[in-house]
Amino acid sequence: MPERSSAGEGGDYGTITSPAAATSQVDGAGLSVGGGGEWRTRTPHRSIASPTVVGEELWRSPGWLVLRDGTRFAGEFVHSSGGDVPRAVTAEVVFNTAMSGYEEVVSDPSYYGQMVCFTTAQLGNYGVTETDFQSARVWVSAVLAPRYTITVSNFAARRSLAALLETWRVPLFVNFDARRLVRHLRDVGAIPGVLTNEDPDVAFASVQDAVGTEGKNLVDAVSTDSSYTLAPIEHGAPPHRLVVVDFGVKRAMLASLRGPWEITVVNANLGADDLRALGPSAIFLSNGPGDPEALGDKVATIRELLGEIPMTGICLGHQLLGLALGARTYKLKFGHHGSNHPVARLADRSVAITAQNHNYAVDEESLADLAHGVEVTHRNLFDGVVEGMRCDELRLVSVQYHPEAAPGPLEERGFMASQITRLMGLEGGAHA
Repeated sequence: MPERSSAGEGGDYGTITSPAAATSQVDGAGLSVGGGGEWRTRTPHRSIASPTVVGEELWRSPGWLVLRDGTRFAGEFVHSSGGDVPRAVTAEVVFNTAMSGYEEVVSDPSYYGQMVCFTTAQLGNYGVTETDFQSARVWVSAVLAPRYTITVSNFAARRSLAALLETWRVPLFVNFDARRLVRHLRDVGAIPGVLTNEDPDVAFASVQDAVGTEGKNLVDAVSTDSSYTLAPIEHGAPPHRLVVVDFGVKRAMLASLRGPWEITVVNANLGADDLRALGPSAIFLSNGPGDPEALGDKVATIRELLGEIPMTGICLGHQLLGLALGARTYKLKFGHHGSNHPVARLADRSVAITAQNHNYAVDEESLADLAHGVEVTHRNLFDGVVEGMRCDELRLVSVQYHPEAAPGPLEERGFMASQITRLMGLEGGAHA
């Protein structure tokens, strides 16, 4: 069981600091003099009392992150119950470069099957306000961060990030060399890893047969079980309907799609006849987790409706449209995960700063051989990846990035609703 120790005078230990940083901040008496608080000792295990979250006590326990290639990282689990160490978990390891927005990230269904390393300097400092959540639950397999802040500096927070993750039995792993991990992932690519409090040699043996998201249908686990409807935002709006195929749609995306049309959100496994029966004026294919090439049944449904019903899509939906057209997709080395990706709008040579979360992309060379002319409309300025395409003949348009952000810049928030307005043949129309 982790060792307990009491808090200092004010009950505030400030930020949990990585071992290397802690060493530089400790004076000759063994007391931390940085991070906005005081460490009484340098012992690796202790309880942490947070003065801003009533009745909450946090524990630290030693642990390991072991990657499939044998790379190891010593760190600590943070958990909120009386010494219970979080369960071991195996998942693909990716990193996210956003400076804020951890609430939106952990609740994004697109991260299902992955543990996320946040590169921001500290995590947890504004707690959790579930109005920022993008779904009804936490979807990440684990949260990794160089530092975790125990003081919640947000009047609207109702709980800490550590307490939230504990509720969903999602490990929070901190005080490790996150910079080394990110540099390693950039070199070798996204790779499975295991978080454990056991012998790292045993953990290494257990992760040898682990695979990432390749070949996995992860959509069926995150899609809505039953259909639901959102009313038009204009009173007396014309009888248009946008059908959203939920591969893992975020709440912010649905909010950005609102307009003078009814929105019906449906399960990802609805077939072409079921979608036709809803009488859609257009279909929107949402974001979601996993490998698009593992979703052959979804691709077949989309292909059957091409040219019959206008279609739009983002992220995974964009990739599935590409496959339905006859193009190919491929896995990026370490993916795009962050809120600062510059994307060129090729029509006017302007640039948008976008939010991104995907590990797969549409192969541009394969677009050249299609029967229907497809125009590449957007391009990632970091690595040249196709970020958007359209086909006027088939009445479709899609983007790889997340125009709704959450988290991220909002300059593209109205893009998809404006495209739906055009595809439905409406003259304008209000949207959020």
